[in-house]
Amino acid sequence: MCTTLVAPAAGVMHPLNRFTVVKRVLAFLRGGTIGFNKPELLLLGSVIDALPKAESDILGKQVRSVSLVQRNNPGKLVAAYYPKRSCVPLLPYPGYEYCLAKVGYKFNGTTRTTNVVLHDGKFMTFERNVPRKNDRIDAIAKVSLHPSGYKPVDEEIDAEEHGGNA
Repeated sequence: MCTTLVAPAAGVMHPLNRFTVVKRVLAFLRGGTIGFNKPELLLLGSVIDALPKAESDILGKQVRSVSLVQRNNPGKLVAAYYPKRSCVPLLPYPGYEYCLAKVGYKFNGTTRTTNVVLHDGKFMTFERNVPRKNDRIDAIAKVSLHPSGYKPVDEEIDAEEHGGNA
């Protein structure tokens, strides 16, 4: 890997940019992108701001470590994946699905709520009412940490996709 900081000749792609292009292509082939879109980052930022400092730092490190974001059910479910060999710190909330926060946001005059879900202490999914790439969030209405009554969205998606066969 080239670590030179000298600009390449005109019309030549810098080696570090080539690496980013390769990462983007690989993410595309896996049905995703290499990072979160602006509305998703706004939701994550609101949760990071609401957490105690130690947990905020951990979630921030997790978000920066994500290598693939898949939106297989746009608006309902967005999943984050980490490099295989990554060693990110875990939040102290074990369990397969733990709702870290419900984030209420204003969009086109309505308030929508999205769940920020951990899997075994790692941020893994946004669930329900996930803003799309070009959605303009007017404001964050409320961040509720550790809400009760969380219901995973996976069964709902299965029922929609497979009807009575789910």
